[in-house]
Amino acid sequence: MAARLGWLRRRVGDLSPLVAAHGVGVVGTEITALALPTLAILYLGASPLVASALFAIEFGAHALASPVLGVLVDRARTPRRLLVGASLGYAAVVLTVPAAALLDALTIPLLGVVAAVAGGLGALITIGLQAAVPTLVPAERLVEANSAMAGARSVGQVAGPALAGWLVQVWGAATAMGVDAATRLLGVVAYARVRTAGAADPKARASGMAGTFLGQLREGATAMRQRPVLIRVAVAAAALNFGGSALGALYLVFAYQELDLSPGLIGITYVVSSVVSMLAVAVASQVIRTIGMARVVPVFAPLAGAALFLIPAAAVAPPFVTLVVYEAIFSFCATVWFIATTTLQQSLVPIHQLGRVIALGRAATTLAIPVGALLGGALAQWWGLVPTLILFATAALLGGAASSLRGIGTATPAPEDGTISPIASPGDGDQVGSITPTSRPAVDAARRRPES
Repeated sequence: MAARLGWLRRRVGDLSPLVAAHGVGVVGTEITALALPTLAILYLGASPLVASALFAIEFGAHALASPVLGVLVDRARTPRRLLVGASLGYAAVVLTVPAAALLDALTIPLLGVVAAVAGGLGALITIGLQAAVPTLVPAERLVEANSAMAGARSVGQVAGPALAGWLVQVWGAATAMGVDAATRLLGVVAYARVRTAGAADPKARASGMAGTFLGQLREGATAMRQRPVLIRVAVAAAALNFGGSALGALYLVFAYQELDLSPGLIGITYVVSSVVSMLAVAVASQVIRTIGMARVVPVFAPLAGAALFLIPAAAVAPPFVTLVVYEAIFSFCATVWFIATTTLQQSLVPIHQLGRVIALGRAATTLAIPVGALLGGALAQWWGLVPTLILFATAALLGGAASSLRGIGTATPAPEDGTISPIASPGDGDQVGSITPTSRPAVDAARRRPES
């Protein structure tokens, strides 16, 4: 696995600053994921309702702001300028928390504002990163580039929680959020090294920047409607996030209360998830090129959704072994699927429209997270844990199967200037554009906070 990861780094040399900044930023995201609710609950006495509201505010801001932010991404002259500006803004907003704590002026409303603004700026960074990738690497290296970005995220999601726990315990939650701000400043240094050359045709970009803001937003929606496969992928990702976030919110309650597992055993299942995710990153490009994009996209989402049934199955099967198998299957399938669908999106959409298409997809997939988590908790209290787990696993499976549907009207438009050629399935000539079809990190959603 180490050799494959080293090969990935060599294949995406121009992307190295972006990969480094992304990994460091995810570490910071994980720190605030623990520190912000800790401040609200332990220092300000927030009720469960208020704590849930802070969670919903951040994800809601991320989702609702995404379509507007997509227009800003497509209007930006260079990815570097956009990412530097958004990261500086994020750092400034997060720094208000330790400053307020130092002045004894920390309040729940302030944390709510920080959650909302940080959620919006996090969305801008995420959309900007995905839109920047095809401008920095050639089309034939897109799979490897997205694998490298997914690997950086996986490393950050492994290292981040451990560092977050230590920082909150030793330095306090407010100071820990200052470390999140510091990671964004490190990201600024990395983004400053990103080359400014872009792959979009100058005339196409000028056309994309013309017209009203609302007109540009409609152009992005039209670009997505012309590519039904991307709509089906967005539906599948939203369903996986909806079901997965509900099961994620109930996972520890189920493991402790129903399965009587110890924290140590649950920790081992998380380690399995992290290791398998890194393995999937290392082999994703080989899997996609061997099986074919046209098969990976429609098959791996339903497999990930089906794996969720192993969580309630642990009530009747050996619990620890069943959850280990679940973590392994879900993490591998979801990671490969995320890399494949991200590459698919970048391959089919002209670069001057890519930010808007990414943003529209993220609006649906991110909003599904708080809705699923809150609804799952409410249903479990009324209906019981196991039936609720089965219900949301079914929702994830059925929605994930949307990416495997075939039907009429699936042809994509002829390539425009700035469009990168789609990746074909080997042996059958089936292009990804003809497929009738984007809480776990590889399904484009973090367990705790929106990715940024």
